[in-house]
Amino acid sequence: MLAVAVALNNKELWIAWSLLGDEKFYLIAGIILFFTMRKGMGISVAAAVLFSGSLNIALKYSLNLPRPPQEYWRAEASGPGFPSGHSQVSTSFWTSITLQVRSKGLAVFSAIAVAGVSLSRVFLMVHYPLDVVGGVFVGLLCGLFSVKGLGVKTVKPWLQPLALAVLASSINLVNGWEVLASQALLGLALSLIIGNRAVDRSMRMLDSLSLPERIAMGLGVSLIAFLTYSFSALIPYGVLAGFFLLGLLMAYTPTLYAGFKKIL
Repeated sequence: MLAVAVALNNKELWIAWSLLGDEKFYLIAGIILFFTMRKGMGISVAAAVLFSGSLNIALKYSLNLPRPPQEYWRAEASGPGFPSGHSQVSTSFWTSITLQVRSKGLAVFSAIAVAGVSLSRVFLMVHYPLDVVGGVFVGLLCGLFSVKGLGVKTVKPWLQPLALAVLASSINLVNGWEVLASQALLGLALSLIIGNRAVDRSMRMLDSLSLPERIAMGLGVSLIAFLTYSFSALIPYGVLAGFFLLGLLMAYTPTLYAGFKKIL
């Protein structure tokens, strides 16, 4: 599909690739993988998305570098240009998964996915090549940090990027940068930090559940996330409160479900 898109330079194909790099897509995907990946890998993927998304907004608006002239755009876009959010978040997501699963096939697939998303932003003329190169570079670091941590041995590796996500999102909100997205990222990261012990218990609990059970949980919570983002924006700071509660739901659902199963 990527080769076809490059050969034809077809706008619709590039838009399809671009949708695979949308930050909201990876937020939902991160929630699903939180429940479906084994051995606690899912929390690192979620941390990668939250850290990368928060940092990208902070970098974009701090640097405030322009996109290509709007008359050349082949798709809708908003905000400053560097680094590309699509490239950065998609790279963080796939890097976090690849580092943990360690499969050559997955590594190749991840590279193709990141290349497709990054090229789409250039071919749609909404980013300069340097924007996507910068996004990929920062995304690689975010994905690495989500798995390995930031060198603080006394703190769980996945908690460290979440703490930075809280810091970056707070700065974004104070400055009024992408307020709704920053509220969602801050609420989710903060609740996962507060409920980190419940997250650890849930990660162990999930390993004892069947794949259909874990998929059902992931899809259910993802649906709640979608509805939360869609409707809580109508209330001042509703997205922040809604995603804070969503994070607690993620942290406690597996444990509550396992307890419910024992009662039955």
